[in-house]
Amino acid sequence: MESRRWLAALLVAAGLSLGVLGGAARAQAPLKVLLVLVGGGPHDIEKNPPFLEKALQSAGGVEVTRLAPPAGQQGSGAHLAKLAELKPGDADVVVFYTVGQSLNPQQEAALQGFVEAGGGVVAIHGASASFGGSNTWFRMIGARFAGHAPGTFTLPIAVTPGHPITQGVTDFEIVDEEYTHRFPEGVERNVVARFKQRPANTSEKGGNNDAVWTINVGKGRVVYNALGHGPEAWQHPMWQKLTVQSILWAAGKPREVKVAQ
Repeated sequence: MESRRWLAALLVAAGLSLGVLGGAARAQAPLKVLLVLVGGGPHDIEKNPPFLEKALQSAGGVEVTRLAPPAGQQGSGAHLAKLAELKPGDADVVVFYTVGQSLNPQQEAALQGFVEAGGGVVAIHGASASFGGSNTWFRMIGARFAGHAPGTFTLPIAVTPGHPITQGVTDFEIVDEEYTHRFPEGVERNVVARFKQRPANTSEKGGNNDAVWTINVGKGRVVYNALGHGPEAWQHPMWQKLTVQSILWAAGKPREVKVAQ
């Protein structure tokens, strides 16, 4: 009888131990990032994204998958058809470094459903000049590209402290384009970084200097970052830190990371 009790206790203990181990394994599952790419010219999706991917690898606990056109066809958008198949749980965060293209109703519905169910979206630079016919995308990221002064400039950026995205991020200067935007009515944006000043020949006439902001959509989280034109931006330590922390926040797992200086 005593041996049976001992065996039962052992089995219960083993079961509890396996449960704890299983929970630990689930807790350590990598954060899944889907990187959606369409580019061309200075928005080089072959040269620029590896800088961010390296920073994500350095942060740890992140697994990146690309949705990209074939090599040498940066401006092709045929691969975007797969966005219509996106479901909650397929990824934690979808990161867009895109320009141009369009979304059909099936793609829009899949993206909207993904975010509203708790998924994250991070849209970088030319993503606001993407999917111009989509009101869903316009409202999701909170802006549509409206122009910029020709060329790139050394732009001073003021960071708003107190948000997980900006933890440890200080004001910085970056060589980049200074995008201007139109904004949808009724969409609440929480701005976490601004241009301290714009070039003299800016197309911004209303005095808006917003550069990076967050939006809550259903249960999900969205970040738009107007910065990220070329390699000068993608290699910038503060831009990398801001972007990596944006991805972690959008996934609902905010934390501060260190990046190589």
